[in-house]
Amino acid sequence: MKLSNKTLTKFIKGAVCFSEEKGYLCSYRYSRAQMDHMSLDGYDHCWRSWALHSSNIRIEFKTDAQSLSFNYRSSDVLDTNNTIDLYINDVLYSVYNIEQNLKGSVAFSMPAGEKKVSIYLPCVSKLDIKGFTIDGSYKTIKDKGARVLVIGDSITQGGGPSITSASYLNSLVRKTGYTVLGQGIAGYRYEPRDLMKVDGFEPDKIIVFLGTNYYDEKSCLDNGYDYEIAVNEFYEKLTRLYPETPIMTITPLWRNNNVDWERFLWCIDTIKKACEKYKNIHVVDGFTLVPNVDECYKDKIHPNSYGSELLASNILKNIKELKF
Repeated sequence: MKLSNKTLTKFIKGAVCFSEEKGYLCSYRYSRAQMDHMSLDGYDHCWRSWALHSSNIRIEFKTDAQSLSFNYRSSDVLDTNNTIDLYINDVLYSVYNIEQNLKGSVAFSMPAGEKKVSIYLPCVSKLDIKGFTIDGSYKTIKDKGARVLVIGDSITQGGGPSITSASYLNSLVRKTGYTVLGQGIAGYRYEPRDLMKVDGFEPDKIIVFLGTNYYDEKSCLDNGYDYEIAVNEFYEKLTRLYPETPIMTITPLWRNNNVDWERFLWCIDTIKKACEKYKNIHVVDGFTLVPNVDECYKDKIHPNSYGSELLASNILKNIKELKF
């Protein structure tokens, strides 16, 4: 049975709007207003491109089918974790590597009987789908968990783990059942001008995980960026948009790539001081979430699959302890 794109949108989690191009269904984790803002002259072209990536978007439904397939087109291949991952009842069942195939088809076999199926789309490319076909019945799965907006950089986008579904945010979704909108962009920083309410997604909670990019003085000087002003203006605007919404700020994780520790610790302290002003913000120390050992990181900055699992588990621990 081939599903229409309209039907397929009912199965897609982590997106707020859709479009159709040459028969392909395109899913977006940023609203049209946000994407219009990113199209303005002078906006960072890399951020604009990476915002279109399918990070933390998945297809999820119940079915008794034993096979499914679809055609895809991928915008680019930036990393080795550019995979499409199939989960059966929240357990990893199969992985498809896109590698250098920017266009292709995917076919998954599945066990008999009714089950929950989750298909995680790549974190580091824009993946569009056409001709989604299954050989059985299907049911939509209603969202039940808290609606959580997560604003972050490449770690939130999913850079680092060996497969898509191992990103800390995808892992956190499986652990909590939250309805998550993951707005992470590689290279992103505290950028107050970008903040706006997301059409179609009113969060119950917000997680902010930023601050490691543009921490060094040279990057700030070269780009006319004032770290302290940006951080303070970001939280002033965020709390104005969401005055009663609980917000969790996660300070940067350990960095081990010739970091200027005096400057880096000053940046972390700047974030903490900015957040102290607001009663609805809880600060979590990123240094406590992933150990400072190379075995937890892909490249001394981004947690690998093991580090990302620790990160998700320790964020959840803080959520429980803070009653966030």
